[in-house]
Amino acid sequence: MWISVFRDRSGQVRQQLETLIANREILLTRFTQLELLQGSLNEQEWTILSTYLEVQDYVELKASSWQAAARI
Repeated sequence: MWISVFRDRSGQVRQQLETLIANREILLTRFTQLELLQGSLNEQEWTILSTYLEVQDYVELKASSWQAAARI
């Protein structure tokens, strides 16, 4: 989903994502944070993403959650 947002030049996917975020219909994990920051193309993108991600709520996973995810 996140790649679609960054590749969308029309802004439609971004608007849909903003609605999901505003309505709290999306969850973030630290793994998502890591992937988004790794995808930064330059220092400016890193700063924008990092600033945004610093204030988001995250679902903190337990060790058993990672093990269960590995089985999916």
